[in-house]
Amino acid sequence: MTLDEAAALLAQLSGEEVRPYATRDFGRDENPAARSVIVSLEDSFAILGQLRPKLGPGVLAFVGCTRSLAEEADEEASELVVALGDNQFDILRIAATDAVNFDMTTDDLVKKLQEYDAKYGIDIFHAETDTVQFRFEQLPEDMPAFCEDLYEFCPDIVDQGVGTVEELQQVIVESSVVYLWWD
Repeated sequence: MTLDEAAALLAQLSGEEVRPYATRDFGRDENPAARSVIVSLEDSFAILGQLRPKLGPGVLAFVGCTRSLAEEADEEASELVVALGDNQFDILRIAATDAVNFDMTTDDLVKKLQEYDAKYGIDIFHAETDTVQFRFEQLPEDMPAFCEDLYEFCPDIVDQGVGTVEELQQVIVESSVVYLWWD
């Protein structure tokens, strides 16, 4: 499947006009190597679930920018992105995700997520400037140890988020989803 074919499918499923780019840097920079539509956040996850099974190898789909600082941005809007890539870790490269406030580059984040993928199997479905979301294929057997490691990797999820590593563990067990952000 080509990028144009994936974009046409994205337009069909979303009912929205495809933009000839996806955004990076909180919606302020355009990446012409990807295509995107703007939909509600709720719709973005539902459409993503319909879109991904229809894409061929080498085509990625993910929820992109959800907190755009671009002048014309709608606060309730979310970006749904298609792009060509070798594997799910290219999603972070396309979105230019980093943790600059913690001195971590995109490649640093990719390396850690590859580690989690090798141990548990993960599915990255959302990436933007400073945020990544993934779903577990298999929950870690030693969840307390995993959550301590996750806290070390991304302290904001506890310090500005759930409040304790124990609460983080409970959220992950209930949802099988990890929401990372570096403020």
